[in-house]
Amino acid sequence: MAFETIHGIVIKYSDYKESDRILSVLTVEQGFITLTARGCRKKSSQLAAACEICTYSEFVIYSRCGILNVSTASVLESFYPIREDYNKFESAEQVLHMTRILTCLTHSWDDAFKLCYHTLSYIAYTDNNPIDLELCFAVKFLKLAGYEPKLVNCVLCGKDLRREKELRFSKAMGGAMCNYCGTGSRVVAPLTLEAVRRMLNLPLTDMGKVRLPEHTRKELETIIYEYAEYNLEQTVKIREL
Repeated sequence: MAFETIHGIVIKYSDYKESDRILSVLTVEQGFITLTARGCRKKSSQLAAACEICTYSEFVIYSRCGILNVSTASVLESFYPIREDYNKFESAEQVLHMTRILTCLTHSWDDAFKLCYHTLSYIAYTDNNPIDLELCFAVKFLKLAGYEPKLVNCVLCGKDLRREKELRFSKAMGGAMCNYCGTGSRVVAPLTLEAVRRMLNLPLTDMGKVRLPEHTRKELETIIYEYAEYNLEQTVKIREL
């Protein structure tokens, strides 16, 4: 029996039988995989902590009858503060949900892993509003998924929008428009579009700089998730707006 060591974030799990658990794990080495952790729900199990959702763990695995099983596991990063704060946990759940979607849309699991890991780290260990970090993740998620909205020029006439004071945004047209072309579409503040532009170009190591004004946060939360769900044709937002 061949054993292999992998490292990954537990994105989702399902309890199975009396004490087993089926884990959905985004790994560094193999991308998104499914693992069976037998007996991990027993009180005496040494696997328990490493098999919790939103935990970065090292797994020693083996294959039996085509099923990947966990032999041993240890926690590398628990992101524990997320479990102590409801708002942090809610945003972390949203990040994990979008990460699952992202792994189905792109083969670049390395970028998906890095984005998920950095976002969870900043949610856990900074005093940023977790929704700000969640939204930064969502913006970068769209770029990795191939659905980056057009924000610099009007999607219809090509006019440069960076100095315009009256702007519109259309999920159907794929981004921002000038006030003339966007008649009937959602009005959006210039500061909101500027925030998205900056998030798209922000290095992952600088995500802690994301701090949004309340109006921008609310407006961005609405347009980003509406845009994502329209273009991906599936539910992206799991928390009610």
